Order: sequence, then C-alpha cells, then structure tokens
Amino acid sequence: MNRRFFLSSTMLVGVAALARPAQAFTNVSCSEGDTSLACREILRHHELVAQMTALLEQKGMSAAERQAVLAKAVCPFCGQLLIG
Repeated sequence: MNRRFFLSSTMLVGVAALARPAQAFTNVSCSEGDTSLACREILRHHELVAQMTALLEQKGMSAAERQAVLAKAVCPFCGQLLIG
C-alpha cells in the first residue's frame, strides 16, 4: 500500500461519514411511556436530581447550597453532569 492510496481511501471514508446526519446530535423528544434508551436516561437523570434534592433538603441546606451541590453532581451511570 502506498501513501497516495492510503490518503485517498481515508479521505473517502471521511466524506462518506459526512454524507449522513450525525446520530449523536439528534434532538429527542420523549413522551409518556417512551421506552427508548435516550428517554430512559433522561428519566433516570430527573429521578437522581429529585432524590438528591430531597436528601439535601433533609440535611437542612438552603436553596443556594443545594443548587451548588447539584451543579457539581455527576451521573454514576453515564458520567455526565446531572444538571447543566
């Protein structure tokens, strides 16, 4: 394999990848009872935020303190921030 063949073949792969829409950036709207993976993850994040908020309220934290803690909270499942 020579350098010219390698560069032309890798360029064609890049062009083919750009020809279809990126699935990672599609906007998902979830309805009640939707069982898609994206909707389940969104629901899981909302449940974790609600649980953490209730726990922090029990500890007697003010609203500002709760927001500061929640802003730094990371999802244990996907590693993303819970609120952003």
